[in-house]
Amino acid sequence: MKTLFKYDFRIQLMVILIFTATLIMIALTKNELLMTLIKIEFFLLAIVQYTLNIAKFYSKSYTRTLSRIIYISVSGYVVVSFLLFILGLQLNYRIVNDFFEWMPVSWLAATPVLIVQSLIISFYDRDKQEPEDN
Repeated sequence: MKTLFKYDFRIQLMVILIFTATLIMIALTKNELLMTLIKIEFFLLAIVQYTLNIAKFYSKSYTRTLSRIIYISVSGYVVVSFLLFILGLQLNYRIVNDFFEWMPVSWLAATPVLIVQSLIISFYDRDKQEPEDN
């Protein structure tokens, strides 16, 4: 786990760069295969960032900064609301579906902020740990 935390900034950066490159390729080519690939890459990025930050949040080696607490809270909202959204799609109640159809709008606003915030958190974690590794 220590090795994973040591390289988490690089891992996140590479996944973000691949995601961005795929977005650019979609804009240039409008390829349907790339549309499927971007969805897979998006969830891969979300899983990588969420897992790393949850592990760091509960690790005694990392302090619970305000930035980390905000990230965990907002990303927790996104994950839980996404699961509720999927459950809501299975239920055929009009009121539930009307409520849940607005959730993706909040995800659109939160997702880029979470991606950048996670990268910043990992950058500062890496910056703090380098003197210990030498």
